[in-house]
Amino acid sequence: MKEEINKLISKFKQDEISNISTIGFIENNPITEIIEINNSYLIKGTSDVEWAYIVCNNVSDLRALLEKSSNNTYFASVEDWMIPIITEKRNTEWILSTMRYYLPENVEVPENKIEVIPLTTDHIGFIISQSNYKQFLTPSFVEDRISKSISAAIFKKDKLVAWGLTHDDGALGSLHVLDEYRKKGYGKEILISLIHQNRKLGRISFAQIEEKNTKASNLAEQLGFVEDRRVSWIKLKE
Repeated sequence: MKEEINKLISKFKQDEISNISTIGFIENNPITEIIEINNSYLIKGTSDVEWAYIVCNNVSDLRALLEKSSNNTYFASVEDWMIPIITEKRNTEWILSTMRYYLPENVEVPENKIEVIPLTTDHIGFIISQSNYKQFLTPSFVEDRISKSISAAIFKKDKLVAWGLTHDDGALGSLHVLDEYRKKGYGKEILISLIHQNRKLGRISFAQIEEKNTKASNLAEQLGFVEDRRVSWIKLKE
């Protein structure tokens, strides 16, 4: 399996921006199954739940992949054209749609103006309690992201006031600033820190932002991120 995964990553990196979420997930999580049909792929792996990622460009191959792997409940990084096919035989419990942004390698990013340090697992409960997406988070998932990936935090008088980390596919996310500390540029400082950490590791920074979250998308664009495509996360009913 390891050799097969390495070959997949190398193949997908030939179109890295299109496949960046899938590549990140494969690199960061245990992969349980790989299905290939006509150079199209359905890849299953486990983070908080078992996710199915699809790399495919045509309807017939997508239908064949879904037929061969029919017991999937969670789908990640789904392009718009795939949604009607994935959901045609089963009802959906929810769909979370986002716009993917990525930062071109030639964009210059300023240095941090204030101290930003990594998160620790001491603050897991507080981070979840403040999140707008707490229904999607578990303590074990947040601990995994802090322990295994980059993160950034700002403290004031020993109080955690702003933070950010990565999702299970390596996307920058969970950016949060406490209400009383907003409009001080802390969100920008967190994002700058995450970008520099990624660049030291040779990684492209990307984020997947709900389209209604204009503050986050404006901040990303201010630092030079550009739109790629809309992608969605889907949970089908059992």
